[in-house]
Amino acid sequence: MSKRNAVAFVKPPEPAFLTAFKKKAGFKEGPSVDTKHEELAFDENQTDREDEKPTVVVLKPGDLTEQEAEEAKEDGAQELDSAEEDDKPPADGKIRFKKPKKRSSDDAAEQEQKKKKASSSKKVKNASLLSFNEEDEEDG
Repeated sequence: MSKRNAVAFVKPPEPAFLTAFKKKAGFKEGPSVDTKHEELAFDENQTDREDEKPTVVVLKPGDLTEQEAEEAKEDGAQELDSAEEDDKPPADGKIRFKKPKKRSSDDAAEQEQKKKKASSSKKVKNASLLSFNEEDEEDG
């Protein structure tokens, strides 16, 4: 291994007079490089506070109301829980493969339409390219 890869920083110990001075002043040590690697405590029961929730504005009669939004959020949380159970790796540590979901015929029809639009747009782009007329070649 090369010497460059083995280089590391070692923080020297703080002098005694500085530690005593910081203790008298009530200085608290700020975050260090190691603090970003720590796991944050996450409370699953923590709910959004009222001031952090989004403001619900209903402009039209068909818009989503606050109650419907809360119900949808709860339904989404339940779906996520069931999805997480499926995504957990097996206990024996083997890799588990899933078959891909088949696309519906609607998706296939939409893709065909996109391909047709793309091919028609290519024709338009080719029309803007420089081309030589056959008449010019005959005259030359």
